Amino acid sequence: MVSTDSGVVTPRRAASVVVVRDGTDGVEVLLLRRTAKAAFAPDRFVFPGGSVDDSDQRLPLTGPQQVAGVIDDAFVAGVRETCEEALILLAIDGAGAPASGEHARAVRAALASGASLAEAFDQRALRLDPGSLAFHDRWITPEGAPRRFDTYFYYAASPPGQISEHDQGEAVDSVWVRPAEVLHSEEWTPRLLPPTRYHLSLCEQHADAAAVLAAARAHAVREPVRARLVSDGAGGTAVVVRPGAAPVPLGALPWRELGTNGR
Repeated sequence: MVSTDSGVVTPRRAASVVVVRDGTDGVEVLLLRRTAKAAFAPDRFVFPGGSVDDSDQRLPLTGPQQVAGVIDDAFVAGVRETCEEALILLAIDGAGAPASGEHARAVRAALASGASLAEAFDQRALRLDPGSLAFHDRWITPEGAPRRFDTYFYYAASPPGQISEHDQGEAVDSVWVRPAEVLHSEEWTPRLLPPTRYHLSLCEQHADAAAVLAAARAHAVREPVRARLVSDGAGGTAVVVRPGAAPVPLGALPWRELGTNGR
């Protein structure tokens, strides 16, 4: 993170992927539980994702060089992080078929050994598919936070034949859940970040994964959500994440929790 002369931390570019599938009782969404040792959002349930690396700029898309106005590096970071953290590979093979579970394991192993996503793909004749991720919106952590991110949120369908598996590092647990189970549970409420709750609420509105992806594409918003700090009326600080939304207590949010490393 880089601070400006005013002391405001410059947001780091990041990507997060809302992976959905059709369950027996409707849409299910993949959530990962972050390790309690994480500097940002420890022990919270989140979507797969993370910061954009320099290497993410070296793997071009096959097709249009922009997806819904979002440049390639965030798209590539979303693919890479989803494979690293959740063992889901959003790519296609040389024949144009979805990547297999074997592909996902091989790419994850290559990334763990220090290879870039481009190198891992070249070795296995894999390609990015511009249609595999649907960009929906961007969220920027408020000014005044010690850790700030400019996060691009994408939606994706879980590829056939792939079985998710958390990495036992950054993610120590994973679960496929119906959005309603999470959104209306007092147990879950303190373990979800505002963007996570918001995107789960979007998924809750649709009957199947295809409808979720169609809605994400149809209602994509290019203007970022800029959360801001406000007074909570009791001498403390709260956060407003969208105009007209109720403030969220700052103490419940991850950027209050300081650390020296991690993402």
